[in-house]
Amino acid sequence: MRTSPHGPESPARRSAAPGRRSPRPRRAPALIVAVLAALAALVPEAANRPAAAAARPPGPLVPASGFYVGAYSKHNDGYGQDREQQATTDLESRLGRRLHIDHHYYAWNDAFPSWREPWDIQNDRIPMISWNGENTDAIARGDYDGMISVRAQAVAMLNTPVFIRWFWEMDGNKKAGFISSPTSYVKAWRHIHDAFIAAGATNVAWVWCPNASAFEDGEAQAYYPGASYVDWVCADGYNFAPNRPGDQWETFGQIFSGFYAAATRLNKPLMIGETGVLERSAGEKATWFRQAADWVTAHPAIAAVVYFNADSTNNGINYNWRVDTAPQSFEGFRALFSGPAPVPPADPVPSAAPDPDAPPEPLPDAPPPAAPRTSRPRGPAAPGADQTVADVAAGPAAATPGGRMPSPRLTWVLQLLRQLDAASVATQS
Repeated sequence: MRTSPHGPESPARRSAAPGRRSPRPRRAPALIVAVLAALAALVPEAANRPAAAAARPPGPLVPASGFYVGAYSKHNDGYGQDREQQATTDLESRLGRRLHIDHHYYAWNDAFPSWREPWDIQNDRIPMISWNGENTDAIARGDYDGMISVRAQAVAMLNTPVFIRWFWEMDGNKKAGFISSPTSYVKAWRHIHDAFIAAGATNVAWVWCPNASAFEDGEAQAYYPGASYVDWVCADGYNFAPNRPGDQWETFGQIFSGFYAAATRLNKPLMIGETGVLERSAGEKATWFRQAADWVTAHPAIAAVVYFNADSTNNGINYNWRVDTAPQSFEGFRALFSGPAPVPPADPVPSAAPDPDAPPEPLPDAPPPAAPRTSRPRGPAAPGADQTVADVAAGPAAATPGGRMPSPRLTWVLQLLRQLDAASVATQS
């Protein structure tokens, strides 16, 4: 059963999105039909896979092409400025390139920005601040307005775009004690967002990030703050096999296919905010990374992938997510950088305030009473700066044979042939 490392997850749903049907099918030229059939035989799973988005939605900090690769990196000897910087620079030195995104965790009461964000900016990385939360009713009521204002003013003074991922994995068990309802969460999110805008912190790209599996059962959508309050839509998901009893090995595509199908409907750029894979048989972790690179390339709405480069222990079980657990695994991680380099926007427009003349976005309807959250076994918490990461989900999706995806080159060839087919039909009309 697919589960989250920090909270129980719903059973898998493996329904495939129906394909689009042309209203008037036409006969294609025989040569093109033959070529398409031959290529389809090479990738028999293609017909069962939902089509990728044709284009990437715009937004602040969204690269025009390619995708960002980032990481949270924990030093083997713990925390502290020197160790944290060394963990990041050592990884970059071995990769031979900069990370695009450097990920940092902060508890609700932690002061930020700290030394981390200016250091990232000076070294051409985009900082991502994962800021934990508090009681959402109290936040929405204004009990923390003074502290929120101080944080917003400090972020504004960076004068450089940054990601903020507030109260991620809000659907998981670990956050349930702080969130009285999805509507309360939405009110708190909007309250914080508006406070940042009022303080002039328009340099924030707001990242909303549930568990990946929560998109499959519709639970995530109840927490969506609204299009005017979210810049990027995100999901977290891990492959817990073989360490966690009962978990099956899952490819990157199986973990995130359900998220992709549901999240693309929100018309926002997509991010993988946390992901990780463990060692099993020799070479499997490396293959997992390479398949992930191909899958992300074939799904262009995903504009960033951020890896959890650390280890964690929960219920006596150790989970080593680090990218260098074997030499071939590290080379597999390097494959994530093998695609086109991200092309930053010509003008990185900051997050804009909601239009004051537009009607306010309605709050989500109160969902029906939910059953107690007992169906998702609690899993290990991956430690961040505050020693916790919320429930990480790995949700099933329609599997492909061997979990393999066609290469970006083959995907491009298929698309080109379909365009030629369409053009030839038009000339015959």
